[in-house]
Amino acid sequence: MKSFNSENAQKKMEGFAGQLTYILPQAKVRFCAQHIFCKKLYITDIGYYPNAALHERERQQGCAQYILIYCVKGRGWYASGKHHYTVNPNEFFIIPAGTAHHYGADVNDPWSIYWLHFSGSDADFYYRFLTKAQGKAPANAVVNTSRQLIFYDMLQHLELMDNTDNIFYSCSFVHAYLASFQNTQIKRTANEKDIIQQCIQFMKQNLDKPLRLDEISAAVGLSASHLSSLFKKQVKSSPVHLFTSLKIQKACQMLMDSSHNIKTISYSLGYEDQYHFSRVFKKIMGIAPKHFKNK
Repeated sequence: MKSFNSENAQKKMEGFAGQLTYILPQAKVRFCAQHIFCKKLYITDIGYYPNAALHERERQQGCAQYILIYCVKGRGWYASGKHHYTVNPNEFFIIPAGTAHHYGADVNDPWSIYWLHFSGSDADFYYRFLTKAQGKAPANAVVNTSRQLIFYDMLQHLELMDNTDNIFYSCSFVHAYLASFQNTQIKRTANEKDIIQQCIQFMKQNLDKPLRLDEISAAVGLSASHLSSLFKKQVKSSPVHLFTSLKIQKACQMLMDSSHNIKTISYSLGYEDQYHFSRVFKKIMGIAPKHFKNK
C-alpha cells in the first residue's frame, strides 16, 4: 500500500541536496526524434535524486515519454489506475507514455532514485521487455557497478549537449542502460584524471561566478590556448560555451522549484542582468525561462 506524504508537508518535485538533472533542449529533442540513428531510442530528461524527502509527482494526463525510476535506497510508492505499489531498495518500475500516474517518496524512509525519460520507436519494446515478468509491479534490479557507470557516462556526455557526437554517444548507451536491468553486464572504465572532467568539476563548483577562460585554464594548470585546443579536439566546443551550458542546466533545475524566481536565479548564476540571462537561456534551451517555468 502506498505511503502518501502528510497533507501538512510541502510536496516537492525538485530541489534535493546533491541532485543531478539534465534536460535536453527542445531543438535537440526534435533532432533526436528525426535523426535516423537517434529516433529509435533517446533520452529527453535524466537525473538522480538522493534522499528525496517529500518527493511527489502526479501527472493526470500522463507523460509524452516512458519514465523509468530506479530506487537504490529508501522506499517509495507509485499508483497507476487502480494499482498501488510500494517500491523498495534495488527495485525499478517503468510508466508507459500517456499513462496517468502518481508517485512519491516514503514519509519515514525517503527514496534515492535514478530516473530517466526515454522515447523513440524502440521505447515500447524496452517497456514490454523489462516488465513482461511482473507487469506493472516493481521489479528487482540487482545492483552492479556497470549500470551506475553507464548512467553517469550518459550524464557527462549530455552535459556537452551542443556536440552532436556526444548526443549520438548517449543515445547508443540508452540501450545498454535499459538492458542492464535484465542483468546484462557492460564493463566500463573511468579516468578520473581526465583533464576535461577536471574542468567540468571545477565549472560545477563555480556556477555562481562569471568565470573567464584564463580562470578556468589556470584551475587545471594549462594555458588558455592549450585548454581551448584540447576542448576543440575532444569536445568540439569551447570551455566558456560548456560553462554557459552547465549554468543553463542548473537554471532548469532551479526553475522547476517554485521558490525561485527568474531574477534570483540569474543573480545566483553570475548574471547581473536578468534579461541577458533570459536571452542566453532561450538561445540554448529554445524556450524563454518564464515559459519553461510555466511549462
